[in-house]
Amino acid sequence: MLAGMDDASDLDEWFARLPKPSPSEGLAELLAAREAAAAAPELSTIPMPEFPYPLSHPLGGTMRFSCALGCGWYHDENPIREEREPLVLPADPEKWRQALAVRAEVRGAAFRARVEGAIADHFAQAHPGR
Repeated sequence: MLAGMDDASDLDEWFARLPKPSPSEGLAELLAAREAAAAAPELSTIPMPEFPYPLSHPLGGTMRFSCALGCGWYHDENPIREEREPLVLPADPEKWRQALAVRAEVRGAAFRARVEGAIADHFAQAHPGR
């Protein structure tokens, strides 16, 4: 406890004497907090993967998502070996970056849905109510 502070009212008085931020400082802090929240990673049930095979192995690139409760269950995904649609790019090279970004977002969303679905199904069957 701070010297000379006997109870909560003394602490309230001490906080009241601290300099207050200006309105522009308060706005800057609020905007920084909003930007940090927007940049925060999306919450997910997907744990960090393990890579059980070296890249030289026929199953190299496989990501293993194990049960967070340690029951021994796992779900394997190998994005290198997944079936992909042919890559079709627009005729305008200026639009290639956008087309590739959209394709990556679609593939990423499908990947996330498969892994989260497998984990949800496992928990529903093996760990109901958790």
